[in-house]
Amino acid sequence: MNGRERFRLIFKKKEIKPDAYTNLEKGDRMALMIAALSVFGPILLLGIGILALFIWGWNAFF
Repeated sequence: MNGRERFRLIFKKKEIKPDAYTNLEKGDRMALMIAALSVFGPILLLGIGILALFIWGWNAFF
């Protein structure tokens, strides 16, 4: 197999069965939750902070 065929084989679309069950290992669910919180947590806190500053500014102005 030459380089071009190997390259095409790597990037070829794989068949995904729609009703296929995903096997998760023991700690995968907790790792996914921690990853989600580490990504969305700061974004949520930033949004709440911006909303709090807006409310504070509104009350200070009026």
